[in-house]
Amino acid sequence: MIRKSGMIFALTAVLAACAHRPSFEDNVYRDGRVAYRVGPLGEGWERVGIEDGQLAFRHAQGGGILAQATCDGMDDVSLDVLTNHLLFGVEERKELARQTLTLDGRAALRTQVSGMVDGVPVLLDLVVLKKDGCTYDMHLVAGDRDFPLRRPDFERFVAGFARVRAP
Repeated sequence: MIRKSGMIFALTAVLAACAHRPSFEDNVYRDGRVAYRVGPLGEGWERVGIEDGQLAFRHAQGGGILAQATCDGMDDVSLDVLTNHLLFGVEERKELARQTLTLDGRAALRTQVSGMVDGVPVLLDLVVLKKDGCTYDMHLVAGDRDFPLRRPDFERFVAGFARVRAP
């Protein structure tokens, strides 16, 4: 027989877990203190689940978009270092462009790279931003043929980014 205090503890744990369940509605992702908006994607995109990922989308005809945020005190790490960290595992990489831009009122770093992932040639467009104690990164990954076709959607996705207040 479960004691009353044990039942209250179990109910509290269930309610706490439900309160922090990730959600994605009206282009806004929420999970605990992480909350941000992204721009809309065009037709052909489907949200997919990935391990340790927040938002991941796959296009029916090739290519993917990912968005993530961490709020773990990385304020002293430069945007260059954060970007380079995202490129671990990309072999034979060649940087095509690296530029700063302003996103949601803060400096961000955008980097385009070609390389190989698991022996497959890919192009990547990475955007990294730090704001209010959190680091945000957005990625477009596609093959040579699909990359230019997916880039307009990624442009809208990134342009719509804004940190929103967590509830």
